[in-house]
Amino acid sequence: MYTVTPRPPRVELDELRSRIGRELEGAAVRVGAFSGEAVRVLAHWALSSFDDVQLDRVTRRVATDSAGIPLLVVALLEAVAAGLDLQKVGGAWPEPLQTFDQTLAGELPDAVVAAIRVLFGKLSGPAQQVLAAAAVLGGRVPAAVLGRTSGVGAEALDGALDELEWARLLSAEPRGYSFVARIVRDVIERDMVTAGQRRRILEAAG
Repeated sequence: MYTVTPRPPRVELDELRSRIGRELEGAAVRVGAFSGEAVRVLAHWALSSFDDVQLDRVTRRVATDSAGIPLLVVALLEAVAAGLDLQKVGGAWPEPLQTFDQTLAGELPDAVVAAIRVLFGKLSGPAQQVLAAAAVLGGRVPAAVLGRTSGVGAEALDGALDELEWARLLSAEPRGYSFVARIVRDVIERDMVTAGQRRRILEAAG
């Protein structure tokens, strides 16, 4: 069993995949973003003591914060199952009527931060620079601004932006790029950007 990211392509891995099911026993499974229903199934598995109403609230919140990214979905559910003092939040997180507003109790659990660091660490250098700039600037940022503030040249910028889209970290619209999962932006802006880097990015943004 092995796992690979869809980008960049690897000829030797593609050749191996082409043999699976013919010359080699096994199957190739492509894992995309988890749907809301898939998140709920996992939530039911991780939080077996929660009732249907509690599961619905957790599912909506986890699906929103993770954007369905499998690594983040699992990390968030494990954090809710093991890292929260439910007595302090008065019941199952999130509280009724606060599905999209209530933050996790206390500091963000280490499992979630570690999952985001894993995603960040797998990126190329230019992609990391662009993602850091996007985190500092927030909102939807034009590609030209990301290039200027990250210090990534025009030729490398296109590749970095494509890489971040393939990784489902940024989404693109005519007005610019923004984070797919808001929790990723929060962690990167807080933990993966130095004070000097933040200052340079803001100065370059004008």
